[in-house]
Amino acid sequence: MNHVQLITDGTAYLPAARLRELGVISLPIVAQAADKLFMYDQQAQGHIELLEYLAQERALVEIVGPTPDDFRAVFERTLYRTNRMLLILSSEHLSPVLNNAQIAARDFMGRCDITILDSQTISVGLGLLVEHAGELLQEGELPLPEVIRRVRGMIPRIYVVMITHTLDYLYRSKKLSAMQAILGSMLNTHPFLVIEDGAIIPQEKSRAPEKSLDKLVEFASEFTRIQDLVIFHSGSEASFAELASLRSRLEPVLPNRDFPAIIYDPILTSHIGPNGMGMVIYEGPGRP
Repeated sequence: MNHVQLITDGTAYLPAARLRELGVISLPIVAQAADKLFMYDQQAQGHIELLEYLAQERALVEIVGPTPDDFRAVFERTLYRTNRMLLILSSEHLSPVLNNAQIAARDFMGRCDITILDSQTISVGLGLLVEHAGELLQEGELPLPEVIRRVRGMIPRIYVVMITHTLDYLYRSKKLSAMQAILGSMLNTHPFLVIEDGAIIPQEKSRAPEKSLDKLVEFASEFTRIQDLVIFHSGSEASFAELASLRSRLEPVLPNRDFPAIIYDPILTSHIGPNGMGMVIYEGPGRP
């Protein structure tokens, strides 16, 4: 039983074919808004339905899965093949997913070796970590502690920054106080946010949407070695116009490169709502 099973959650942004190629088990994210459930991974595209729903109904978004029972079921099935598992999951500060995995893992103490790694990131950043771990495990040349060390070494070079044009979701996720949310709404501010040590931290506020886009460009311009840069947006008609504007602003700063874009996942939605945009940046040189 020397094989190590790699497990992640549905926010890890990797093509489904690549997950299968690397033998990665991905547990879908389940979000609840009002009385509706939305499932998301690289095959179930519930994040689009969720954002469309929130554009009409400003409901609270709660991440309700994968639950501890979901993780227990995966652990039980995996035990038929191996008793060694590595979980790389989205930041524990952004959802209950990692905590649910830890609860489930307690029931398997003594029966198997389960390592749970907090990626301190999400989406494309999580996908980069999972892909690199999968490649190293497939090569089979390194012991598991060294694989984990190399994956950890990537985490400080993954940056996530974002803006949002609504404050109610930041308030609901306790990133803003009630007074900050009220004043921000009165002044029509657009917060610039970063993920630091896995938590979303408000940094600055702009009084105009264009100025908030400039903050994203300014952040990207600080890097001299960008290996990956992916834009995420809500998929609304307004967000596509904003996406085009952001790309045009980035071109002079980072010439001769593509700026791929994706629609962001339910975990980010629960914090920034349906009117956000941001970037995931992975800084070189190369992977460790």
